[in-house]
Amino acid sequence: MRLCYVAYSPLNLESANSVQTFNTLRELSKQLGEQLTTLVPRFGNEAPPPFPTRQLARIPINKLSRLYKSGRWSYMERALYAERAKRILRASKPDLIYTRDLVCAYRFVRAKLPVLYEVHDLESQHPGQNKSARLLETLKRMDEITLTKARGIVSLTETFRQEILARGWQPPERVFVIPDAYDDAIYFPRAKKEMRAKLNLPRDARLVAYAGLTFKYRGLDLLLRAFKQWNDAHARLALLGGRAFEVEELEQLARELGIAERVVFVKRQPSNVIAEYLAASDVLVIPDTVTDATASPLKMFEYMAMARPIVCVDRASLREILQDSALYFPRGDANAFAEQLARAVQPAAQSLGERARERVGDFTYAKRAEKIVRAAASVLQISEFSKNSEI
Repeated sequence: MRLCYVAYSPLNLESANSVQTFNTLRELSKQLGEQLTTLVPRFGNEAPPPFPTRQLARIPINKLSRLYKSGRWSYMERALYAERAKRILRASKPDLIYTRDLVCAYRFVRAKLPVLYEVHDLESQHPGQNKSARLLETLKRMDEITLTKARGIVSLTETFRQEILARGWQPPERVFVIPDAYDDAIYFPRAKKEMRAKLNLPRDARLVAYAGLTFKYRGLDLLLRAFKQWNDAHARLALLGGRAFEVEELEQLARELGIAERVVFVKRQPSNVIAEYLAASDVLVIPDTVTDATASPLKMFEYMAMARPIVCVDRASLREILQDSALYFPRGDANAFAEQLARAVQPAAQSLGERARERVGDFTYAKRAEKIVRAAASVLQISEFSKNSEI
């Protein structure tokens, strides 16, 4: 089986997309060797990743949004990248193409290339960009065409798989559930006291932590309000990561709520340092998710690996993984969130962290790559059977 992975996100580890793609490709390259080819974007003279790739220059059309705000620039940039990749794929003729980018997947299926599409959300429903009504209609068509015409679909959750089946977009045998994962070389339990001493954190505080490369659409304002409502004088809150403007907004809110002296903002750090902060914490939190049915945040798996109690928003997609190893609260309910924070620091809640740690062993990147290889082989087998049946 010759598999080609087409990535659109840069592999600079500065977004969840980048982290997931980098680690997935690293493990796929170990398992498939020369049977795997990869196309990844190049922006300048950056160093190539530590696995074989073909770098394809990405023309920065989206920079025009600085002159004229429009969501179309981003999609034009993605479309141009996809067209250039398509020419390479037509020449190399891989057995199957794997991608998580909608625009690439759409362009490939329209060209009748064999695609296994890893869907992270319906593009037409994803927040974060200025989308006109006309652009939204275009994205709806692209979502439906891609999800019906791809040879197979990888969903991050069973919740979204059921939605795909309910809409009649694919038969069950062509839709696979492969959740996100964590790097087990970085995220593993460590002694709490040692980590607090190393990071100069208060030894006896009840420390709650949230980690994320970005904060927007993730309920951090709700977290601050719940933390205030909890009203535990011995509690401290550590917010790890975020972009500068997001941190500034939350710092202002913390001051308005009168909790600024109990909230610590830690700028973006390498993953190994983030893991040390998580190990130093008593409770780890997921206040909200950007998506609903497709939510499979990397932080959930990284938290689970640290064997600490988790408090998170109650979503079916999160319960698929966490099951009974977390404390849940209804979306947007600061009072219930505060109550669960208070429960999570009690001795009885510590077993939740151990339960999560036991469960997360199935979600390493090595095992994720194995699942992708099996899904790809299954798609090719189904396609071959269908071809023979038509003869």
